Amino acid sequence: MTFCEEVRTETGLYFEGSFNHPFVKGIVDGSLPIEKFKYYMMQDAYYLKHYTKVLAIAASKAETNNDIVFFLDSCSYINDSELVLHRTVFKELGVTVDEINNFKPAPSTYNYVSHMYNAVHNGGVEEAFAAILPCPWIYQEIGEKYKNSKPGVKLYQEWIDMYSTNELKEKINFQKSMMNRFAKAHPLKNNLLKTYFKMSCYYEWKFWEMSWTLENWENEVEYYEHV
Repeated sequence: MTFCEEVRTETGLYFEGSFNHPFVKGIVDGSLPIEKFKYYMMQDAYYLKHYTKVLAIAASKAETNNDIVFFLDSCSYINDSELVLHRTVFKELGVTVDEINNFKPAPSTYNYVSHMYNAVHNGGVEEAFAAILPCPWIYQEIGEKYKNSKPGVKLYQEWIDMYSTNELKEKINFQKSMMNRFAKAHPLKNNLLKTYFKMSCYYEWKFWEMSWTLENWENEVEYYEHV
């Protein structure tokens, strides 16, 4: 088995957890409260902004010209497509200037971003890629699984359509081949690479949970029942 085949099997719990999370299911059937989607989109914009920075740092650590070009092109793609979509959706969701200026990343968003920065700063390009690959991979599988869904909500349909294209599937297949190449070149790091990958899979699931519960820095502490 390739590295990606092994790690996909070992992280099946997290993939299935994402497929079946009520936040994702709510997008698919159109029942998700719009305020939860608005919260998610604002958190996701913060995440993607830092994701592009991680890609840029990874480019500086890449050893081949093709890998450097891949990481820099990925930065441009996210900025020119996904973040532009977010800005358009912000208008449709009625996100105000005050909301943008006073935005705070939720604990799970902050932890996920910190995890990626840890991987790229303290490891090589292979650790960085193991930490960033689960995000597009899980989204692609969600899009593939629910591509025929008709949620009846314009924003949710656009979200599904974005992640269910053949173009994205081809990109993920290419990224899997990159991950397999990195793992093959660093066999002694395979357990570490799997750890980074699994942690990101957990944080992907946590992103849905965070958005479903509208997680913030106070609620869990404020309402904790001290014994």
